Amino acid sequence: MATAMTCRQRNTKSGASRGNQLSTVPGAYQTVIQALPILYVLAAGQGIFLAFTLITTRNGNTRANRYLAAYMLVFVCALVDYALDTAGLTRDYIWLRTLLWPKEFLYGVLIYLYCREMTQPGLPQSLSLRIALWGPPFLHCCAAWPLLWLRPELQYAILTSEGGLPDFYTLWQLLLGDIELFVTIAHLSLLLLLSIRLLINHRRHVLESCSNTEKVSLDWLRNILLGTLVVYLVWLMEEFFTSSLVLRHENLDVALGLSMVCLIYALGWLGIRQPRVFIQPIPMVIDATNTPPIVASNPPAGATESGKYARSALSEELAEALIEEAQLAMVNKSLYLSPTLSLAELADNLSVSTNYLSQAINQKLGQNFFDFVNAYRIEHTLTRLKNSNDSVLSIAMDAGFNSKSAFYAAFRKHKGLTPGAYRNRQPT
Repeated sequence: MATAMTCRQRNTKSGASRGNQLSTVPGAYQTVIQALPILYVLAAGQGIFLAFTLITTRNGNTRANRYLAAYMLVFVCALVDYALDTAGLTRDYIWLRTLLWPKEFLYGVLIYLYCREMTQPGLPQSLSLRIALWGPPFLHCCAAWPLLWLRPELQYAILTSEGGLPDFYTLWQLLLGDIELFVTIAHLSLLLLLSIRLLINHRRHVLESCSNTEKVSLDWLRNILLGTLVVYLVWLMEEFFTSSLVLRHENLDVALGLSMVCLIYALGWLGIRQPRVFIQPIPMVIDATNTPPIVASNPPAGATESGKYARSALSEELAEALIEEAQLAMVNKSLYLSPTLSLAELADNLSVSTNYLSQAINQKLGQNFFDFVNAYRIEHTLTRLKNSNDSVLSIAMDAGFNSKSAFYAAFRKHKGLTPGAYRNRQPT
């Protein structure tokens, strides 16, 4: 995604390395450029440390840790390549670039596998999925690594799109240039979109099955994906807009390198602030596409499970009856006061299917399970907010919330203002 693109320099006549390109910029900017190799090496060292931490951590989802560690090491390789190129050492170590070049196909594969393992832990990979993931990197290795048997000057000429080569090497340039670029963009774009889809589906399933999401939330994974998307977009700008008078190649080149540096350090910062990045709980996930509905021992009379919502036999009358029973149970038994209340627990209490109960809440109330339960928790807090001086945190915890931030977010969503503002509005 990053440094392999610099092999296809836009300056085809000279095939100049990044170091030569940036040597023409003036004064203070040149000083910054000269310091970049050191910055890239430091960031690479940080990436190695993070990868080592992930690999040696034995808690949580170890397979996911390995995927994230491998993802970090790919960026380490890119930063080392960047450091060599910025320092003007590319021609001396062109074999290293040739050897590492297939890494551009690994960004998407590893971030997708990491997202998949975190949202659907333990789900086996089909043969077709493995071919789709690893086929392009394998084919690229078959096309790129034979360059290692060529003399360095010829490798450099092919990788930097120099002209005047024999027809066979010109075709090789085309294969490793525009054709490879198109395949890379298609492969990486698809995997990033699939990763985002996994995260969105995971969040939806969590809201449909949990009343508190702190321990199963993957917000930090969202941040990792956002950082990856930033690097990806800078790379796309470098590929398609470097001929612009406004977006000069050297500026975008520096922006791309710095975006990778920022991603490395941001991951370290996330690891300190949110240790779940390194020691992840295995999230509770309901796979709406592959998991059959959970049926209680005594399903409603006259009801038969027939699959997902689209094929559900749940009638309007039965849905209304389920909602009425659920509301009575929430009020009479105060089930919402349990911080760990789940859809499965409520369904078991009512002796109904989780699939039917979730469908009834969605269709009849226009809510997910998370909002359904938190609405009762919010109503439970109103009297104490009005009539007591108890702290907001103690009120929230007694109502079934796990944190003050979760209480504030739910309160604003249901009441349109903060708990403090609501309390101040009450007559004294």
